[in-house]
Amino acid sequence: LHEQGWLSDIVERQLAHGDRNKIRASYNFAQHLPERRRMMQAWSDYLDALRRRRTAILMTAGSLFIVSVLVAFLWPPVYRSTATILIEEQEIPPELVRSTITTYAWQRIQTISQRVMTRNNLMDIVNKYDLYPDKRGKQTSEETIERMQKAIKLDPISADVIDPRSGRPMPAMIAFTLAYDGENPGVTQKVTNELATLYLNENLRSRDEKT
Repeated sequence: LHEQGWLSDIVERQLAHGDRNKIRASYNFAQHLPERRRMMQAWSDYLDALRRRRTAILMTAGSLFIVSVLVAFLWPPVYRSTATILIEEQEIPPELVRSTITTYAWQRIQTISQRVMTRNNLMDIVNKYDLYPDKRGKQTSEETIERMQKAIKLDPISADVIDPRSGRPMPAMIAFTLAYDGENPGVTQKVTNELATLYLNENLRSRDEKT
């Protein structure tokens, strides 16, 4: 009744939540009688409408339940394998101020990611582990690569570290997670390991080029 917009005083009077004082209660009993009659008529109409539509409501609820059960049983399970890659301190130039370290580290990871997520690398992994066998015959190679790219997730991990120059804790990116979502748990783990190896090798190659 409150949700339908009726005043609290009217609802409370109708529910007989009266005063403990019998004299005041006898006066309060007659308060808001017209409004209470209209409220109870509206409530009766509401219940009648529910009874008339009971079959439709039950059918809708049953249909939603059946669809939910079918989705739960027929939708293929998705497994996620995650690798955590630490960022070595010596990889960050010492001349950078601490406030820019997180940005620098993430930009570096994005650069490595562009080199790793090439068409050739991803298609080699798709063919090596026979990924998406039910879709590859119906999709182009570009669509397969796009699907795999969407299944790969990169997320930074930050923490407070002590700035050696100031001795105060400052936020900095210390690692990042590399995750892959797949339908087979064993294959998903192997793909994640393969991707992590590509990232580590590309990072070493990039460091060798700088030296």
